[in-house]
Amino acid sequence: MNTGKAKPKKKHNRSLFYRISAWLHLWLGLASGIVIVIICLTGITWSFKDEITDWLHPELQSDYIPDKPMLNPSALYQKAKKLFPDQEPSYIWRPTGKAVMIGYGKRNPGYVLYLDPYTGTVLQRPSFKEEFDFFEWTLNGHRYLWLPSEIGRPIINYSTFIFFITLFTGLVLWWPRKWTKAMRKQSFLVKWDAKTKRLNYDLHNVFGFYAMVILLIIAITGMYYGLPWFNKFLYFTTSLGKTQKKERRELKNTAPFQPEKLSASVHTAWEDAAKKTKTKGYYLSIPQDSTETISLFLYPSHRQFYNLQNFSYDRNSGTALSGNSTHAQSFEKADFATKVRKLNYDLHVGSALGGIWGRILYFFITIIGASLPVTGFLVWWFKKKKKTA
Repeated sequence: MNTGKAKPKKKHNRSLFYRISAWLHLWLGLASGIVIVIICLTGITWSFKDEITDWLHPELQSDYIPDKPMLNPSALYQKAKKLFPDQEPSYIWRPTGKAVMIGYGKRNPGYVLYLDPYTGTVLQRPSFKEEFDFFEWTLNGHRYLWLPSEIGRPIINYSTFIFFITLFTGLVLWWPRKWTKAMRKQSFLVKWDAKTKRLNYDLHNVFGFYAMVILLIIAITGMYYGLPWFNKFLYFTTSLGKTQKKERRELKNTAPFQPEKLSASVHTAWEDAAKKTKTKGYYLSIPQDSTETISLFLYPSHRQFYNLQNFSYDRNSGTALSGNSTHAQSFEKADFATKVRKLNYDLHVGSALGGIWGRILYFFITIIGASLPVTGFLVWWFKKKKKTA
């Protein structure tokens, strides 16, 4: 017979909602922490790819000259064929501020020819050998965690979704119980002269609060790319209940592909697209078989992509084809839901908030994002250590 007194039930001085939020914040954060650190660090590295390569390879820069027309891509295509007649170019890419890059099949620096966009002068020849591409390696980590895509992609996508949830639960935990002067000071200011445990808590709590809005934007725009159900949900909400239509590019000509006509078709396509919008850069996808069109993306802004336009053309004649892809229409004429989609990449990397200055802001915010799993783990570790002491 047990005559001992029963232990009184522990009274909770916090609401059930708060306790659930705390539980989710802890265990979801611990489960996804390492992945979030990798996503953040690879993301900020990739977002400054152009600036870093400009610094490392100034010889491959080419400033935009407003009064000087760029060479028609057909002329660059012909030059590429003349230089390497046994190789077939797969794309012609002129990023704003850079030389024209003509790729030969593989997405690798060793298979790229660099030409001046205004004169066609050869700036760098391809080696036709696989070369290590640091930024492609970085992007692989950001998208797939350096794993096979069918494994790494879901881990990245749902870790981002978990991070999205922990940002909201973090706000619940941050919210002061009373808005007294002392509580406001504790919630909004870091006590830099505090001991390690308190300083770590402040770095997690205060910095997390200030970074939350932009981190939410980064998470939402990241989920747009990786989670089809979230993509549809975002379109549904921003269009006030409309269902997203499947994008298509019309193929009117089913005639066999005639490669000998490709140069003339590219010339016609460029002349047509250049009349429709001013451009500082472009990307032209060269058809490799009878199922592909000439696809041309024009970039009106320097290292911003919200207002890029995509035009498709028949591979044999250069005739314009119709389609309903997100970038087939101009930003100005797009409805609100489509504008949100067109802005997604610039919102994801920060260039929507003032170009390079927005990306610099994102750099510091993302550093905070990468620190949150670390400081959060230490908050848990210090509490666990105290309980076992």
